[in-house]
Amino acid sequence: MATRVGYTGGDTPAPTYDSVCDGDGHTEAIRVTFDPAVLTYEQLLVHFWDVSGSRAFKRRPKAQYKSAVWVVDEDQRAAVDASIAQLRASIGDDEEVVTEVLEFQSWADAEERHQSYMRKHRAAKATRAADAQQWVNAWGGREGGR
Repeated sequence: MATRVGYTGGDTPAPTYDSVCDGDGHTEAIRVTFDPAVLTYEQLLVHFWDVSGSRAFKRRPKAQYKSAVWVVDEDQRAAVDASIAQLRASIGDDEEVVTEVLEFQSWADAEERHQSYMRKHRAAKATRAADAQQWVNAWGGREGGR
């Protein structure tokens, strides 16, 4: 399985992070390439709902952050529709699933600095977390010092 971060769903022929932030209609997205003999589309959808969490239930004010699944054929659309029906049945009437199901139109890879972002920044995050923990330990975990 492989992933790429990019932009889809808008009308700008060559979107950039800045144009997407400025509201060109594209959504920041992840493109997943997978082997269906190893991971089925249905299994991928289960993972999507797991990692989407509350984002599947909250409307976003900008296209940049909307929750969506872009399908390439009717089989994928049927699988997504079925998985949404299962999700709705499991959550009842308390929440609305706002994830859109859209036809795939175009894709543009995001700039290289956005690819594997979490892996690239994990070390920096871990360092900041360790620094913060050291600060807490040095101050005895009390606000305002010793």
